[in-house]
Amino acid sequence: MGGHLRVGQNRTVSTISPIMMGSKFTERWAVKLFYSTLTRLDHQLQLYGDLATDWSANESADVWTFTIRDDATFHHNGETVTASDVAATFNTVYDSEVGSPGSGTMGDIGTVEAKDETTVEFQLDGANSDFPKLVAKGWGAVVPEEIATDSSRRQELGSKEFGSGPFELESFEAGNQVTGVAYDDYYGTDDEGTSRPYVDRVTARTIPEGSSLVNALKNGDIDIIWEPPVDQWGPLQEASGVTTGRVPAGNIVNFIMDVSVEPWSDERVREAVKLAIDRQAIIEGVLSGLGEEAQDAPLSPSYEYFAEVEGRPPERDLEKARQLLADAGYPDGFDLEDDFDITFFSAADPPERLRSAVLIKDQLSEIGITFEIEQISYDRYINDVWTKAPCYMGMYGMRISGANFMKLLLHSEGGWNGESHFSNEEFDEAITTAVQSTSSEETSQAMATAQEVVAKQGPYAIPYYDDQIGAMREYVQRYNVSPLSYLFYADEIALGSGAPTR
Repeated sequence: MGGHLRVGQNRTVSTISPIMMGSKFTERWAVKLFYSTLTRLDHQLQLYGDLATDWSANESADVWTFTIRDDATFHHNGETVTASDVAATFNTVYDSEVGSPGSGTMGDIGTVEAKDETTVEFQLDGANSDFPKLVAKGWGAVVPEEIATDSSRRQELGSKEFGSGPFELESFEAGNQVTGVAYDDYYGTDDEGTSRPYVDRVTARTIPEGSSLVNALKNGDIDIIWEPPVDQWGPLQEASGVTTGRVPAGNIVNFIMDVSVEPWSDERVREAVKLAIDRQAIIEGVLSGLGEEAQDAPLSPSYEYFAEVEGRPPERDLEKARQLLADAGYPDGFDLEDDFDITFFSAADPPERLRSAVLIKDQLSEIGITFEIEQISYDRYINDVWTKAPCYMGMYGMRISGANFMKLLLHSEGGWNGESHFSNEEFDEAITTAVQSTSSEETSQAMATAQEVVAKQGPYAIPYYDDQIGAMREYVQRYNVSPLSYLFYADEIALGSGAPTR
């Protein structure tokens, strides 16, 4: 027990608001320093309880009931967390007037009601067998009712915390670092009954430059690098006193083609793009080889219901790609801006996104598809481009539930369908079945159908599924790299006797 766990990362934390945080994974795990969620998942993606001690569904899996513990207390006032706080949090996140980025990401939640002090009931708008996993997300971090329901007090969440999690906020410098100290009355224990957190203090520090991040680990200035830059994998493996971890994962970049506009409305053009991409060259050039070729569907083999699609990923075939373009009426190719008034956007953060965009641009030029890349900030990407522009380089981390992820993105009524406006009746039926079914066999069949439709007809060219990597000093204990990078629970990590801060 004890010590100061120091985590280095090359991406920033701009807010610690569990209601209004964006999609940055650094913010998702930082929020969980201070807040409790109903459930958690371990590094093998197995579900276990956090604030919830039990959960169950009705026969149709569209009503879920959670029992929460009675010994969790909020840091700021010592009051017990109740089912009313849980209900208020979820109802706020799903309130369209609030505008939380988390709305819709935890399934189709209709209403949430506290039945008594420790029982909360979720009425879903459709059956969802993965719902207990979805509420482990950071947007499900429980906020006191009086703050969640007060628009002015919600503004405080960006720089203050009102959680019941393992750490209390000591300091927060947006874009630089966040520090928490162990909460004395935290309820968490391990399987042996030992209280968590194991460490006294945790700091997440942003070090933007990759080699500086690695040097900080080598020099003992930090204990762990969360999501090291892939171009630093070689130096990390050679570093003295450092242990590395690598697991297959499922983060993707996706070349997005909005099927509601030309030229992407023609399936032949979309297939030409997929055939023109040199996937292995992108894996080597962007990921330093830390990944595998993707089959143009969002799910990697690390997902529970991944299905191999015959003929995917496609072999690069420029001749066939050119013929498809000619069949579609573009024998000489086209320029996105000159011919269709389409600007191609890519955010520079994280760097894998822009690097992939540059390589894809060069590769598509070989079949006559040309465009310039307008490089933008991540904030502009989220506010002005994502789900709005007809063509850009997207990027998604691996998700907790593959079926729910695909539904959100690609179902004709999915919350993020504005990205591509993809609509396919066979896909809609299959993914709805996959989300709702409680039969693993039925779910597996439906997911195979959904992935085949998307891979062959869908709006995405996806070159790779990446590997997740991590690095730590040898004295770090109980830390395992997860394929879901934001499943990083600092209260479950310990420091051995060689740690300089003990």
